[in-house]
Amino acid sequence: ENFSCCLVDFEEENTLSSDDERDIECEILEKERDEANEKLSRMEEASAQLLNELDVLEMQFQIERSCRETAEAFALKVNKDFKVLKRQSQAILPLIPEMPENFSILNLDPEADPSSELVSEEESGEDPLLMSQNQIRELQSSVDRLLGEKIQLTAQVELLKKEKEDLKDKLVLEVGEKEALLRKFSKQSRTVNKMKRVSQLVTEEFTEMSQKLEIEQGLRQHAEVFAHQMLVKQQEIQRQIQNAETEKQLKQALSQVTEISKALEEIRLCYQNQISQTAAQDLNSLSDLATVRTKLEITENERSEIEIQLKDSQQSVNALQEEIKLLKDKLREMEQLSSIQSNQSNEANENPADPPSLVLPPPPPPPPPPSSAVTDKCCSSILNEYCAHFLTEPAITEDMKARAVDEMMERIKKGIILKPILRTPQVSLSLEQRSENRKSAVLELQGMLDCMRRSGPRRVESKKRFSRNVGEAELQMVLQRRRRAMGDEKGTPPSPSKPNAVSVSSSSPWAGESGSAPVLRRLQQNREKRISRIKASESIIWEEK
Repeated sequence: ENFSCCLVDFEEENTLSSDDERDIECEILEKERDEANEKLSRMEEASAQLLNELDVLEMQFQIERSCRETAEAFALKVNKDFKVLKRQSQAILPLIPEMPENFSILNLDPEADPSSELVSEEESGEDPLLMSQNQIRELQSSVDRLLGEKIQLTAQVELLKKEKEDLKDKLVLEVGEKEALLRKFSKQSRTVNKMKRVSQLVTEEFTEMSQKLEIEQGLRQHAEVFAHQMLVKQQEIQRQIQNAETEKQLKQALSQVTEISKALEEIRLCYQNQISQTAAQDLNSLSDLATVRTKLEITENERSEIEIQLKDSQQSVNALQEEIKLLKDKLREMEQLSSIQSNQSNEANENPADPPSLVLPPPPPPPPPPSSAVTDKCCSSILNEYCAHFLTEPAITEDMKARAVDEMMERIKKGIILKPILRTPQVSLSLEQRSENRKSAVLELQGMLDCMRRSGPRRVESKKRFSRNVGEAELQMVLQRRRRAMGDEKGTPPSPSKPNAVSVSSSSPWAGESGSAPVLRRLQQNREKRISRIKASESIIWEEK
């Protein structure tokens, strides 16, 4: 849980650092966008000014063109008039000497005088021509200058248009990048919010679970310590109790212990229910804080009462300990009496007329202390078993025989050599024969194990069959021989020869390979011996049944 919390914190820090980096990148991009927008606005203003200037220049050019056209038309008209006047003057020149001298005097009226009209027309014709030529030159120079400026302005306008298009493309790309960044930022903010919510829920659940675990661990440790102490005391009592009076006292003590344990369980359940109720009330509404406080006070009072009850129970336990000490004293006296009785029984067993006695197995070891709280039923059952064992110990019953047989089976499986039983001199010969039979059974087992070891990897299947089928049968055969040695003498059963031969011929896989190789012959012989032993053990078992 701590590792997961650390991972969540590390991921949150990474997300926060990545969010900060993206915020910085967004700010830088926004600044670049603002600068590009300012440049665009400036370029648009400059282009607007240039367009206005171009419009003004076009108006001036149109005006100059119209002036030039009027001047050219006027110049053509003047040239025509000048040519006409020149022709007229050339036609008049031969008539000038023939004219009277007082002709100019006679024609004082300027309207009547054609010569004055011609002179005035020539002077007036020369002056506007010069003026118009000068104006035309000036207009041509201004037109040339305006054309050059127009070419420059058109080139500048084209450059500005290209820059404007490039800036528009950049703006579109930046807007798309900004939208993508905004989408990513929104997604990451959502994920961060979700992670925060999840982390809050996880922390709340972790705190609740830790509190519950602490409470449960405290209660469990207390219960385990108490149960262990009670178990140890009960075991000591069970080992030392042999009489009915002590059994009654133990039953009373067990009833008291059960009552105390029930009271403790009820207290624990009440405490857990109160904790769950308070937690549910805290989650449901914060307005019930006053009632919860009152309930907490009540629970504290109950807890104090429970502690008082626990103290009382401890006092009762101390009283029980004192009673147990008294019972120990009584049991010592009973042990002395039992030792006297056992001596008497040993003396009676030494007589030759008595039947052969069985060696009683040692009492079973005490059970290990439990890891969790022991229930009352288990305690009462263990007590009853131990009491029954110690009460029925002097008498030899069939259960004891069965236990002895089971113990011998376990010893045979573990490889423990069985000791011979002391017998009277009357049965010495039969005992020697049985010991030889036992030795032969042990030797047979050792020979079978040696055969199985020598068989190697070629006889994997036979090993498996032996481990599954033969091992238990041969152990049962040895056990039956042991029983026969312990019990009365019986006749030896006839060996079943025919079924052995049939089984060997039917089950041996090397029937067709006999004589082909010495290894196969040995394996076949070992297999036949093993099958004959199994059949003999089966016949012994059937006879005893």
